[in-house]
Amino acid sequence: MHWTTSKITRTFLFSVLATLISLVLATPGMTNPADVRVLVDISGSMKKADPKAVRGPATALLAALLPDRSKGGIWLFGSDVRELVPYGPVDARWDALGKPIEASIGSTDRFTHMESAVKTGIRAGGQQVSGVCHVILITDGIVDVRGGKDASSISRDRIIKSLLPEASERNCRIHTIALSDQADLPLLRQMALETDGLFTLLDRPGDLIPVMLDSLELALRSQQLPIRDQQINIDPDIRQLRLIRLDSESDIELKTDSKVVNSTSENAGITYYRGTGYQTLIWSNPIPGRYTLTSDLGPTDRILIDSDVRLELTELPPTISSDQTLGLSASVRNKSGQITALDREFRVAFGNRVDPVRSRGNELSMQIDSPTIGRSILTVQSFDKKHERQIQRAFEVLKTQPALEIATDSSKGVGQVASSVKPKSQDAKTLVKAFEGQTLLPEIVKEQLPEGIRKWPLWQLAVSALAAIGVIALVVGLVLRPKHHLPE
Repeated sequence: MHWTTSKITRTFLFSVLATLISLVLATPGMTNPADVRVLVDISGSMKKADPKAVRGPATALLAALLPDRSKGGIWLFGSDVRELVPYGPVDARWDALGKPIEASIGSTDRFTHMESAVKTGIRAGGQQVSGVCHVILITDGIVDVRGGKDASSISRDRIIKSLLPEASERNCRIHTIALSDQADLPLLRQMALETDGLFTLLDRPGDLIPVMLDSLELALRSQQLPIRDQQINIDPDIRQLRLIRLDSESDIELKTDSKVVNSTSENAGITYYRGTGYQTLIWSNPIPGRYTLTSDLGPTDRILIDSDVRLELTELPPTISSDQTLGLSASVRNKSGQITALDREFRVAFGNRVDPVRSRGNELSMQIDSPTIGRSILTVQSFDKKHERQIQRAFEVLKTQPALEIATDSSKGVGQVASSVKPKSQDAKTLVKAFEGQTLLPEIVKEQLPEGIRKWPLWQLAVSALAAIGVIALVVGLVLRPKHHLPE
């Protein structure tokens, strides 16, 4: 059977109609619909950064996974910002697009107007703030607008000084995905850090789909089923099961002694299809029991569930520095509150840890010190006699830097990447201009200067010092000059 992108989207949205509507946000006990805004770079450089056009299917899958009653919107940005899917409630209009999402994302524009894209994303919901909004920014480049290097630098500054504070005020978290190490990594890191978002630098463009799912899971706070001995336990409180397999040729199949669930199953409530780079099996109102997976799930595959019984984890910033400590607190809850089970076992793994940390009791409380630099996945599992649950959250651990603004690190920013002028070609006039307005002298030196000149810019102080040295050298030369005596 041939499935078009729009048909896949319609089927998937219908199948997840009743899923993921209990979304726990920053404040415990509060529930709000998910709010996801996707910004996709379509500048010409994307032909190299995304040669297989993975952005199309990745964005289509993300749109399909947004649950009903959530809010969302998709924009393309390059020279300007174009609306692909208008922002608003996720409903039937999402599967009635003029063009399939996958076919609409290209690499045609000359510029990369990141400021305009971020502004559109954080302001899409208007002035009303209800819950947390999640902005997913996908780019391979730097701020590059009409007007050249100076205009681009000014635009970059406005992102840092104006848009990031506005994003925090609007409770918007910006998740930045860099498809190339030539992107403005300091800026993308700062966007994520200042808004409690997730920063990611991809090693391969093909990794985009699992990374976008990581960002989406932060917004949806999705629940998973853990796998033990190649088995999963489906309990009566699970309303829907969704198995997502990425980049795998082996089919998804579950089996018991008397039942097999796979792509050929004709049972009511079972839907199966393949998309570009992924396959999905959705089982609504699954029959409770312990099922065996006939083939291993890969590290990026997921078993998502919809249930009122949830493993709740404390809110944690997904982009952190290596000197930070992660404090974990978790419990199992339903609509009535915390579920008591003294026999409950928690398992926690972070990054490359082989043996997960185990803890018994009604609640989990622990901390992770000095996390390893790089991308890590936090996995928290809970097991008791009635329920088994799992949460996975992605973290980007950055190298600890001195107490300086990340924005000052422009090694990959507008000024360096966009400029073709090499340092050797700088003349004295350019160097003077570069120091204008800077006062970089240490405080202990400033205190020794007369009050009237403490605020002089560095170039003026340097010129004055050189002039003073020249005068002193002249005086010393005159005084020490050898005297010639006339012969007697």
